[in-house]
Amino acid sequence: MKDEKLWFDHPQDSVEITTVRQRTEDVLEHAITLPFWSQDYTQLDKGHFSGMVTSVASKGVQLFREAMNRSVDELASAPQDSYVIGLPTIIEGKSLWRGGQLSKNTLITLDKNAELLFRTSHSSEITAAVISEQRLEDYAANVEQIDINDLMKKVNPVEVIPHAVKSRLLSALFIGTEHLSKNLNDSMDHHQVWRHVEDSVLDSCLQALMAASENHSRHNEHRVHRYIVNCVRDITLSRHCEVLTIGDLCTTLNVSRRTLNHAFKQVLGITPVAYMRNVRLHRIRAELKFSPKQVTSIANVATRWGFWHMSLFSRYYRELFGESSSMTLELARGQ
Repeated sequence: MKDEKLWFDHPQDSVEITTVRQRTEDVLEHAITLPFWSQDYTQLDKGHFSGMVTSVASKGVQLFREAMNRSVDELASAPQDSYVIGLPTIIEGKSLWRGGQLSKNTLITLDKNAELLFRTSHSSEITAAVISEQRLEDYAANVEQIDINDLMKKVNPVEVIPHAVKSRLLSALFIGTEHLSKNLNDSMDHHQVWRHVEDSVLDSCLQALMAASENHSRHNEHRVHRYIVNCVRDITLSRHCEVLTIGDLCTTLNVSRRTLNHAFKQVLGITPVAYMRNVRLHRIRAELKFSPKQVTSIANVATRWGFWHMSLFSRYYRELFGESSSMTLELARGQ
């Protein structure tokens, strides 16, 4: 695939820069817009979804900015053997990146080949760099004479960094995404421009990691809470025809009702029942949008995913996605 070549095996004597700059009006489409990533989104807030993705990538370095107007539970994987280093630039409400709560002047990181568990705030934006293992390790060893693996062990997924360090990193990321995505068609020397942008980003990322590694405070990643949420998701998808109760979940997971509710409050800010309903509504929406010719009846699809009361299903669907299920199917068939 072209994307794989661009990420892993691009020739060093030329620069091919791939850019994406796209607005989205659907959470499922948004999840597949960011190149090189594998993502699964579950919308948590009710209402019409709107998002924006900007991505610039070349030779094992990707710079991207992602904005959304609804809270989303995100399960994602970055390109293989790569590090993610970035900043939350808009936070409105509670937001958790791998269990760590985001706030002003926090650095967000994802170690190579680690799964990203990210609950976004009600309105959110992150700006980040995705850097292949070889590129970042070589740069760290040659320029700073440090071992990036040892450094990453000292850094939590969410760390507070000095404002000046954050501003420097944000400037490097902003210039990379905005300047190149908007001016790529100009008659500029892309090789030289990318070289300077890349060096600035690599340097700023390392400075931010070194600043974060000096923190002595460590936060709880709420791994148990996230594990409970993930188990409920798996149960919901595997037993989608059943009407699962809280009692069923507690018995299956061997946890108390209080523990179950507390886990969802801490991780997602909604109840287990609302989450299970949202997961099923997303699967129904995916069938209507991406396989419209196979849909003979919306009621059949809804029933298969555990909705037996069609008027309630219609209300839940419209509240979550800002449109009726029939409109979703009509638009998909029209396209």
